[in-house]
Amino acid sequence: MKKCPACGQTKAAAEFSRNRTLKDGLSFYCLACNRERNKAWYRDNRRSLGKEVRDHSWIPDGFRWCPSCRQPVAHEDYTRNATSASGFGSTCRGCANVANSESYFYRRYKLTKQQVAEMRAAQGDKCAICGAPEPQHLDHDHATGATRALLCQRCNHGLGLFRDSPDFLHAAAFYVALHTARHQVAAEMEALGAGAGAASRPGEPPVGSQRRPGARGTSSRSTGRTSGARRREQAGEADA
Repeated sequence: MKKCPACGQTKAAAEFSRNRTLKDGLSFYCLACNRERNKAWYRDNRRSLGKEVRDHSWIPDGFRWCPSCRQPVAHEDYTRNATSASGFGSTCRGCANVANSESYFYRRYKLTKQQVAEMRAAQGDKCAICGAPEPQHLDHDHATGATRALLCQRCNHGLGLFRDSPDFLHAAAFYVALHTARHQVAAEMEALGAGAGAASRPGEPPVGSQRRPGARGTSSRSTGRTSGARRREQAGEADA
């Protein structure tokens, strides 16, 4: 255990850095106080050189200032760098992804950040196919390598899966339209059948029928003669 003269607290040896020049082999101040003293010296030195000093004391614990987007970012959303003293990278993950995307566009298509921004503005920052906001994929002709437009991930993958073939895309569109129409017709026929069944009531004649309920074997076309009279007439005509 050792007492830190800055904060006045007695802490374990693990709370101090190493210093071989001292008898106990530990630093004079604890790690927390030593860190604050170094920060204070850095700010004072920057001011003496006439440079801007950024005050990050207001940033809450668990957050880190990103110089790219100029806002505090949670530690889990910050890049990591094992070689740095803090263990963090220089920017947050969002800014790093944007920078990597911009460098990728230039390496692959020789498009600068300004050119990509102009293309995005011309499209209204929407996918050229489905209109989804903030498209992140630059579509290109796989045969010639010429760039076409910015697409969302789904549309870009869809073109690749259909092998950039207009014939396949037209066939797929016709296929979906055909089966959608068939399903709609089947649903309408089923609805009409259910309606017709509900309109027919037990004991009542169908719509348009002239038959009376309960009357059997009668016909509206009867001439008033019996079947025996008709047979005799037919027999007489045959004798004649």
